Amino acid sequence: MTDAVVGAGRSGPAGPAAAAPVVQLPPAVAAEHGVAVAALRESYAALAPDAPVRLAKRTSNLFRFREPAPKAPGRSAAPGPGSAAGLDASAFTRVLHVDPAARAAVVGGMTTYEDLADATLPHGLMPLVVPQLKTITLGGAVTGLGIESTSLRSGLPHESVTAMEILTGDGRVVTAAAEGEQAELFRGFPNSYGTLGYALSLTIELEPVAPYVHLRHYAFTTPEACMEAIAQAAAEGSLHGHRADFIDGTAFGLDEIYLTVGAYSEAAPWLSDYNGQQIYYQSVRGPREDFLTIRDYLWRWDTDWFWCSRPFGVQHPAIRRAAANEQGEEAAKPEDKE
Repeated sequence: MTDAVVGAGRSGPAGPAAAAPVVQLPPAVAAEHGVAVAALRESYAALAPDAPVRLAKRTSNLFRFREPAPKAPGRSAAPGPGSAAGLDASAFTRVLHVDPAARAAVVGGMTTYEDLADATLPHGLMPLVVPQLKTITLGGAVTGLGIESTSLRSGLPHESVTAMEILTGDGRVVTAAAEGEQAELFRGFPNSYGTLGYALSLTIELEPVAPYVHLRHYAFTTPEACMEAIAQAAAEGSLHGHRADFIDGTAFGLDEIYLTVGAYSEAAPWLSDYNGQQIYYQSVRGPREDFLTIRDYLWRWDTDWFWCSRPFGVQHPAIRRAAANEQGEEAAKPEDKE
């Protein structure tokens, strides 16, 4: 963002723009961010006019193979023939500021949702929509869309974004919001997959959370019955008396479908843990109830990438125990001292 003050009105589902929180960045953070933006623009300007471009980043949640992106001119490596220059976006991988009073945050576009949640949860807040995998980035979820178990009430990730600072194809950095000169860019940016530019920072709304999530799993033997239950939860905000703060589904077959409905809770009589031996997707078959901390709920699918860990054998109990022991030994190592 080119200014220290960010935030603007946004258009909700009903159409009219709603007032959005204005977030004031601390001066030191704003200055540091401004230096990073200037450096990225300089790097971009150094590229040949016909050079293809992509972001240089360490992680990707896409199921594809590609060569690592070389860094753009002015960095430690130059692109090879026919390769796409990788713009170094490492300066945009952090949460710039959380404003608990405004229930809003300003976040670097390459910030992972794990880092974003870790910054907001201590304030009793979280983004309105948090995709299930830790390494998904906020900018990626907006430019490529995303969905999660709060989407039934809060929509998609971009619908709680109030302003975006975007590096455009002509090298400018503009702030786009629902109203103003860049309103069309603001509306067109979601699902554009980088064709309209890269999000350097985003201002997003946050919502209050409780410490725990109380889950109930409901079984259905036909897709039609499941869809009727989803419609009921959407209309009433609950299913069979259980509040629907979160809702998602797991289909093992057309005759075995489960809806998992989660409600915020201030207390938990027990807690499950799906970061080690237990496997979340198997748990939806029973028992009928479960309790998780809010953080463990957000990442319940991450350990096994939904169920994608199964073909690699890592759902075998012996392998999971060995992995847990290795992680424990690594955590127990003393820090290296200079």
